[in-house]
This record gives sequence, C-alpha cells and structure tokens, in this order.
Amino acid sequence: MMSFPSSFGVLDVDWLDKAIVLELYGNARISFQDLAKKFDQSFNTIKNRVKKLEKGGVIQEYTVELSLNMVGADYLYAVIRTDGTEDIQALIETIGNHRLIRHTGRYGYQAYDAQAVVRGSIEFFELKQFLESLPSIKHVEIHPFMWILPDAPPQSKVRSRGKKVEFTLNQLRVLQCLSKDVRMPVSKLAKQTGLTTRRVRSILRELHDGGGVHFTIRMNWLSVNIVILGFLIRFNEKKVTVSDIVSWFQEQFSLEFWGMVVWLDEPTVIASLNVADLSKVAEITRKVKAAGFAESVEDSVVTSAFYAPSHYRGPSQTRLEEIFKEAGL
Repeated sequence: MMSFPSSFGVLDVDWLDKAIVLELYGNARISFQDLAKKFDQSFNTIKNRVKKLEKGGVIQEYTVELSLNMVGADYLYAVIRTDGTEDIQALIETIGNHRLIRHTGRYGYQAYDAQAVVRGSIEFFELKQFLESLPSIKHVEIHPFMWILPDAPPQSKVRSRGKKVEFTLNQLRVLQCLSKDVRMPVSKLAKQTGLTTRRVRSILRELHDGGGVHFTIRMNWLSVNIVILGFLIRFNEKKVTVSDIVSWFQEQFSLEFWGMVVWLDEPTVIASLNVADLSKVAEITRKVKAAGFAESVEDSVVTSAFYAPSHYRGPSQTRLEEIFKEAGL
C-alpha cells in the first residue's frame, strides 16, 4: 500500500482538488490522463494537484479494500459523552487505537465520536463494552449508518455494500500485487503475475466492475489548514427527507460540503463541511441553524489537535490476507 507523510501547513484547495480526491476515492487506479480529460485540464495540472494533495497529507494512502458484503461487516457511529474529568488526548488515543475503530475525535465539550467497522453482534458488543468501560465515560450510543457523498462517482464504496463474489486464482494474483501497490502499472502487474498485459487489463476491469473489491484512497483533510465543521441534525422525517437536507447543503455550500452520515435507526444526519477559512465558521453555523428543517442542531468544530490518525487495520485487510492464504499465495 502506498502511503505518504503529512506536511502540516497551509494548503489552498478548490473545486478541482475536491473533485480529484472524490474520483480517486471511487477508483484509485484512474490515470492522470483520464482525470485531465474528465475535468478539461492538462496532464501536468492534474499530476501537480495530486502530488500536492499527497504531500499535504490529504491523500494518505492508495489501497485495496473489500466490500462490506465480502466481509459481512457494517459501519457503526458512536456518540460518546464524558463527565469532563478525562485527559482529552489520552482518551482520543485510547479509543482510536482500538482494532474496530477507524476514526475518532472530540467534537465538543465532553463530547466525542467514533466510526467503526464491525462483523456481527459479538464485535458490536465488544465495541460497546470497550467504550462504556473507559474512565470518565458516562454515556455511549451506537448507530448503524451509511455515508452519502453526493459528488462521489458511481463506483465509490459509499454507494452500496458491494457484492459477495468468488475470485479466480488469476484475479487473486493481480489483487495480491495491488494490495502492495494499487496503482501498479499494467506492464509491471503482467511481469509479476506471469500473465499477458491483455489478460491483466481484462482482470482489472472484472475486479473494478465486480463489486467485491474497491480501489480507493484514504484521506485526511485535517492534515492541512482545514477544520471539519459538523452538524448533528435531528429532523422530522414526515416533513423533510435526507435528500432534501443533502440538496440544501449542496446549494448553500457547494465547495465546503463534503458528505453526510445518515443514521439508519433514527431520523438523524451528520453533515460534514471542510472549511479552510475559519472566519466562515460562524456564518455557516448561523445559516444551518436558521434553515428550519431540523428539530435540533448540534454544531461542532474538529481540528487535527483533537483527532486521532485514522487506521484501517480492519476486517477488509484481515479477510483479504485470509483469502490469499487459502489460495496458497
């Protein structure tokens, strides 16, 4: 897997940076040439933008990830309340280092959140008991959720749970190479697998379109001079839909609006905005609270100081290694 060190500091981002990141999130193997054609930019412009995003730490890693259906997993969102006696950074690091947690951070006074990937009820209760057992924790609520990234391409992993498929041996040989370098050139894949370049191209199409695996990136806008402005919005589903709320954010904050967490068991969403100009935080917050579509709005500002670095050593990586071993690779 290809990963990049973060370079903290000011990094100006615009619509093109956001669009490039979303395309790579949907297909980490997309070429600079195809990106240039899609956005009507020069090859060098796209290449320089990608290198800037890598150096700045926004693009952390290019990777292969199995679909949720391939590993029988679900996304869970935890809201964690404390009694105020905690060591903030120590608590964030403790939560963030748990094997089921992917992201965690402090989003308000005595308030933290975490995103996890779990397989089945045993792991669900493991996560719940772990969080509730921590010192200073007074309340934990956990919800199944889905992501909505309205500008993400159709093949992005957030669009569906994917499919459960059986990989052929040749597909696994290619996947094993891609698990080390997902952007490995076709010629090098052919050399390492002993397949023809034509067959490798065919396998790449099969894998990309099959629904069992995603070629994607891991990202972190907090590695640069950006804050994540979040809004936990509880709404009346008889009066407004999730699509209505998404459309409103797109119309009001086309550049800043990134995506939305949708709880599957309650009429609640969490809108995420990437804000580089801190002077805009108060204005955006005022607009959201005045919008009138929510029964309640809880706003938060997350910075890198109160955010655990994401780690992805989860069921996808574990299962992929098991599949390689079962195939004798």
